[in-house]
Amino acid sequence: MIHILLAAFNEETALGEVLNGIARTLADGAYKVWLVDDGSTDGTFPVAETWRGKIPLAVTRHKSNRGLGAALQTGLETLMPAVADDDVLVTLDADNTQPPALIPRLAAPIEAGRADLVIASRFARGARVVGVPPLRRWTARGASGLFRWALPIPGVRDYTCGFRAYRGRPLKEGQVRWGRLISENGFAAQAEILVKLAALSARIEEIPLHLRYDRKPTPSKMPVFRTIQRTLALMVRLRRMN
Repeated sequence: MIHILLAAFNEETALGEVLNGIARTLADGAYKVWLVDDGSTDGTFPVAETWRGKIPLAVTRHKSNRGLGAALQTGLETLMPAVADDDVLVTLDADNTQPPALIPRLAAPIEAGRADLVIASRFARGARVVGVPPLRRWTARGASGLFRWALPIPGVRDYTCGFRAYRGRPLKEGQVRWGRLISENGFAAQAEILVKLAALSARIEEIPLHLRYDRKPTPSKMPVFRTIQRTLALMVRLRRMN
């Protein structure tokens, strides 16, 4: 069983394409989509409602925007009771920049029993990044370098991309150990959950990502400089934890 977790904030333009891509990709398998609408003020929720009868879809709503990390934590709290130890949980962005067609490749190492977490990496050999502004490129590469220096994880170069697949059991073990796998409300949450699972000796692999930022229909919602600040603070906390 594959579970898909989407956190969406004002993604009415892109969400239908993402859900359609998931439905096409996983049409022959067992799957369920868990969507957290993080306080959207546009038509994100009505778009999601139109898909309820077409695909297995559960929707949770925040009354106000709380941030990516908070939305992911809400999604985890909602879906984890339905996840078996060997189920696969995939997270990806709801803005149509990350191809749902890659989901089977992400899930394959977990289903084969050789990995617990698989990252679609912007820095793996064969990866392509299209349309990302220079500042965002610099920020991603800088974060990668800092994390690899401060909190090295064998085989991992991309600490912040959220397009990933997780085995159910390590997620459950992480919940038992920390209570909350994600305490960061913002974009630094991606690094937090990765480092926490690595501390549990999760087996981690990367596969190359073809990121199509040029398909993003709305402006980025990531506050770059605040994210840098929060990421540095998180790095200090996680080093102390380790």
